[in-house]
Amino acid sequence: MSYLLILLAVIGQGRPEEEDSLTQPEIETVAYSADSMVYDSDSGVLLLVGNGEVDYRNMSLQSDTIRYLTDEETLWASGEPELFDRGESIRGTRMVYDLGTRKGSIEQAASQYEFGYYRGRSITRVGRNEYNIVDARFTTCEIDSAPHYYFFSPRMKVYPNDKAVCKPLYMYIDDTVVFYFPWMVFPIRTGRQSGFTLPSLGQTTRDGRYLRGFGYYFAFSDYCDLLLEGDILEKSRFALRAQERHRLRYVFHGNLRTEWRREFRDKRDRWMIFGNHLHDFHDGTTARLQGEFISDRSYLEETQQTPEERMNRELRSWLSLSRSFGPARVEAVVDHTSYLDTDPDSIYNELKSESELPRINVSLPSNPLFGRPSDPSQQRLYHSIYYNVNSRYLSKDVRYEETRRANSGLRTTSSLSASQRLGGWLSLSPSLTAISTVYDRDRLGNSLPAWLHGQAGISTSTDLYGIFRTTMFGLDAFRHTITPSIGYTYAPEIYLNTQDGTADTKEADSLYYTFSGFSLPSARNSLSLGLYNSLEAKGVDEDQTKRYEIASLNVSTSADLSAGERHFSPLSATLEIQPIQPLSFQSNGAYDLYDGELTSLTFTTTLTLSGEDPTFTTTDSMGRTSILESLPWRLGLSHNYRLGLDEARDLSKLKLTASLSLTNAWSVDYRAYYDLLDQEFINQYYTLRRDLHCWEAIFVRHVSETDTGFYFRINIKELPDIKVEQHVSRF
Repeated sequence: MSYLLILLAVIGQGRPEEEDSLTQPEIETVAYSADSMVYDSDSGVLLLVGNGEVDYRNMSLQSDTIRYLTDEETLWASGEPELFDRGESIRGTRMVYDLGTRKGSIEQAASQYEFGYYRGRSITRVGRNEYNIVDARFTTCEIDSAPHYYFFSPRMKVYPNDKAVCKPLYMYIDDTVVFYFPWMVFPIRTGRQSGFTLPSLGQTTRDGRYLRGFGYYFAFSDYCDLLLEGDILEKSRFALRAQERHRLRYVFHGNLRTEWRREFRDKRDRWMIFGNHLHDFHDGTTARLQGEFISDRSYLEETQQTPEERMNRELRSWLSLSRSFGPARVEAVVDHTSYLDTDPDSIYNELKSESELPRINVSLPSNPLFGRPSDPSQQRLYHSIYYNVNSRYLSKDVRYEETRRANSGLRTTSSLSASQRLGGWLSLSPSLTAISTVYDRDRLGNSLPAWLHGQAGISTSTDLYGIFRTTMFGLDAFRHTITPSIGYTYAPEIYLNTQDGTADTKEADSLYYTFSGFSLPSARNSLSLGLYNSLEAKGVDEDQTKRYEIASLNVSTSADLSAGERHFSPLSATLEIQPIQPLSFQSNGAYDLYDGELTSLTFTTTLTLSGEDPTFTTTDSMGRTSILESLPWRLGLSHNYRLGLDEARDLSKLKLTASLSLTNAWSVDYRAYYDLLDQEFINQYYTLRRDLHCWEAIFVRHVSETDTGFYFRINIKELPDIKVEQHVSRF
């Protein structure tokens, strides 16, 4: 309704009652034209007949007949006159307009603004920015002569770019009153506006009847707003909420969401505060802030309406500051995470919270060690050598139900890497990495212990192609690409430390702590093997060459060369096939080379179909059929299967989505998640939509083990805030 009735006051703004300066007013002119013009010098009346038009300032009046009283500076128009003022237009049966005072009156006024249509028996300008409208009517229904609905007020006062006052206001549906307010004020300023929100009514099994979302919206500026609203639920609670948003492009954005509720059953007060903020300063500094706080551990599970919010079992609050200093990037973070599932009566010494106070990262991205010449012909092998350095300081505090562990350390990783393509077909990438770590203490109580370790690696790969000509399925050729790859990594069994000078990596676990990425020095002598296959097809469709990826297979394994036996890890493979556009298939599996058995296997099949149903057809005298209107439909089917291994049960679940337009006004959607092994539905959603011209109606039935109910809404398309809805569920 915020769009309503500024449109009814388009006669224009008045000029000041008194001059606001001592300067002489400019000479103004009135331009007019018509098929026939008659001027009576005695009475000072100019009669314009046939396509008459009068232009004055930014106002233009067009009508079949216009009488211009030059002495009184008054226009009288009849014969469906139309007034244009400041980009808006309004029509009527008769108009009277005073050019001097810019006041006027319009009978049987009608006009259109954006998506709305309005009428009024008469509009009279009574002040500089004040209009009286008699029998005002507004609708978004394009059938303006007999709209499906409209708003009506016998008396209305409009203040342009400010507000419209209705006394009273009625809402009609097919000329039947369904809504009444004895007095109503609507803001009619352009852009976002402050004002009351329309509540929703409904009923749930747990809460009974409810009134939700009644409140006030504050549009402070283009960069900040606030919504205050409340809920009254018959059986359970009274709640108040505040939602604030702020945004300035390229500078900052964020929001703050708070809620307080009074529980009727146990007379308990509960609350929630969630907020975040991001700020980019002009010097390149970036600040990020997030806070999540609740009154008790079960708050989200028991109060939130969406399943995603109810299943959230972690609260995380953090502050981050980051900035670049030349090529280096520095980031400082303070982070705290609380776990809501901790139960003192179930598992002993469960994890309660983790804190990083603080975490500081300093990174220097990859850069050429010797620089790179601008002329490619001058590049040498050593120009492809790159280096990077990353340092991380962390103070970690982990709290359990019965114990607590606090550690801190500084880790620095530096590496050299290069990439070359030998002979134009063999890719070769060697690398060297050094890792150093300093702790606050070790397991023996020594202060500031440190160690240094490193590793070296090299990887190589190439591409082999095979092209096969064909005429099958309208294709021209198939291309098979094979990409074998080999990687080798070596790390010595000996590392350097501040206690012993050199030590065996196997004994590091008894001396140092491990936490949050601070791993121990370890020996490696491993080989990785990979083989990637890709099958593509090429064809010509409507004189355009198109390529299709039909299938791909990726097989990989690794070998620990220092192991006494069972060097190779299970062989893993991923197969993807898409023989036709709507159908795709993917499988993932792993096979133990020594035991000769599968360790994992999954299959996912997806089918997506869509089209149009030519329901509305006609046949001409020659027996030829033509389609008047096609109704779209869509079907999606996805099956996921997991083979049960190591005493785990098999998993076989089916997802189905379907939508169909029954007519040009009715449509139905269906979603289901079905367990094929247990032969039961996990959840189902039935959605029925009805296009009611300027209205729309929707009915949703949802059935699941956790929540069963329905949702119904009928609303105006162009004014979605004007609606009637009903929601019945467990939440």
